[in-house]
Amino acid sequence: MVNERPPPTNRGAASDRDTEPRLLSNRPFVLYVAHYGISSLGFWGFFLAILAQATYRYHAGSVQIAILLAVWSLVFLTLVAPAGMVTDRWSPKWMILLAQVLAVASAVMALSGNSMGALYAASVVDAVGGAMAIPGRGSLTALLVPKEDLVRANGAVNTVAMVAVIIGPGAAGLIARHGSQAAVYWVIIGILVLGVIPLLPVPDRRPQGHEGTSPIREVTEGFRVAWSEPELRSLLFLACAAWVTLTVFVALEPLFVKQVLGRGEDGLGLFWSTNGVGSFLGALALTRSRKAAGREVLLIGVALLLSGVGFLAFTGTSSLSVAMAGNVVMGVGFAWFLSLSQALIQRVTVEDLRGRVTSVMGMLQESSSVACSVAIAILGGLVLVRPSLVVAAVALIAGGLYGLRADRRIRRRVGRPLTRRPEPLLAAMPVPPTGPLAPPVGDSDLDG
Repeated sequence: MVNERPPPTNRGAASDRDTEPRLLSNRPFVLYVAHYGISSLGFWGFFLAILAQATYRYHAGSVQIAILLAVWSLVFLTLVAPAGMVTDRWSPKWMILLAQVLAVASAVMALSGNSMGALYAASVVDAVGGAMAIPGRGSLTALLVPKEDLVRANGAVNTVAMVAVIIGPGAAGLIARHGSQAAVYWVIIGILVLGVIPLLPVPDRRPQGHEGTSPIREVTEGFRVAWSEPELRSLLFLACAAWVTLTVFVALEPLFVKQVLGRGEDGLGLFWSTNGVGSFLGALALTRSRKAAGREVLLIGVALLLSGVGFLAFTGTSSLSVAMAGNVVMGVGFAWFLSLSQALIQRVTVEDLRGRVTSVMGMLQESSSVACSVAIAILGGLVLVRPSLVVAAVALIAGGLYGLRADRRIRRRVGRPLTRRPEPLLAAMPVPPTGPLAPPVGDSDLDG
């Protein structure tokens, strides 16, 4: 079933009404969504489990938690670009399957260890899997659905993922409270193994049009495309802003919940679950979107504004109910940012470059996270939990305002040609799909 492709469709303006039935009848996409939802349940449960274990069992402070996050980010940062190159040359499906094996291995390592060192090692293995999975997912999603359905398809994928955010952390916290930490990891291992089953029947579709060159040139091409395309360049800055503030949130939230709100391990899981409720609602709203394609940068700016306002409400109060409401709003914005950024990369980039461009975005996101984690680790006890979170929330709002401005600038340049590969053309004729990042389009297409 390698590169078995769906038949071409003839879609007009009225096709928006049948997008949902079309996606639901796409069996490979439905199986992929099922795999992603189940696997996300295991991922978020694992992420919460190691943070909670570090905070409550090993009594880790902000420095140790920052190191735990930095270890993951550094490994991911080192490997994601080569993994993107392999994805574009090989098989996104098999990259995801191998990443799933590593995720299981990381949970086994955390289960069998009895110190922060074991959590650091588990974080390293999990990061290797993450570096393989992210470019694989970025490529495979766009190979399973038509380009005009990408926003809604990514919304559907992240809807089921956010169900996992709702259930996973809360369930992990409850199991740890009423059972044991070992029971949490055994459940996570079972879920990750179960997540492999729906992925196996998915066709092994692979990027086409790849031109074999040196590995260095291939990785460099991903950077060139990400920087030369105006929408992707704007996404670089927006993603950095989002992931810096998210790193501050993840590193300091356990301490905020413990010290300021006075909640235990189950309380941390509760906040992650309420964030997941907002993310689920946000991703679900995108599945109903009719005109999001071509407006991703604008909507990402709105998403960061929403997240910043929710973040500010969460950190600016000692009230449990207000903090939970802020977490819901933050989740809505995060789901929009995640789905729209994925759809933007997939829409603008040709299929044999999607893995590398997704890797570039991942590298810059994680480099922002590393810089933030290192700063927290160096400052150590000088980091004030609540003031740091408030500053991060304001920075996220500023990032959203930048997104609104970037969209206006891109709209003014809408008549200029899209970025193309540096290759000779014999005449001013339409170039093949392996030439530019996207085929020439008219104004009506750019309007969504």
